[in-house]
Amino acid sequence: MKKIFLFIFGLVLISSCQKEDIKPQEPIPPQPIITDTTLVDTTVSLKNTVWVINKVLNTNMNEELRYDTLVFLTHNTYSFNGVQSTYHLYTNSFGYTLTLNNTVWGHLSGVIYDYNISQGVIENCQFKSYFTNQNIVKIWMYKQ
Repeated sequence: MKKIFLFIFGLVLISSCQKEDIKPQEPIPPQPIITDTTLVDTTVSLKNTVWVINKVLNTNMNEELRYDTLVFLTHNTYSFNGVQSTYHLYTNSFGYTLTLNNTVWGHLSGVIYDYNISQGVIENCQFKSYFTNQNIVKIWMYKQ
């Protein structure tokens, strides 16, 4: 009985083992590289936007309700109530630094974030003197 069982078990093992031919995967044909010849500026920009300053808090904690218009004409030129000057928007470790030259408060620099630009609202943003790094004003403004 034991010999018959071992014989049947051996036949099952031998007959169940079949060598399977391994076929290599066909190579994937090359795909064309799609290129776009137009230049796309992927950096954040204020170009062609209009912002209105509607509140300013100066260092004396005096609040001024204002309606100054900032028109960002190019990637580095803007007008403040019609007076043209330069600005710079560049990345920093927190978000972006916005430097506005020749404002009524002087040359200012403040930190803004992606959501400020995407939502079109900058509230309670501390701007410092570009030269002395002293706090000058807090500004509230919105994009039109």
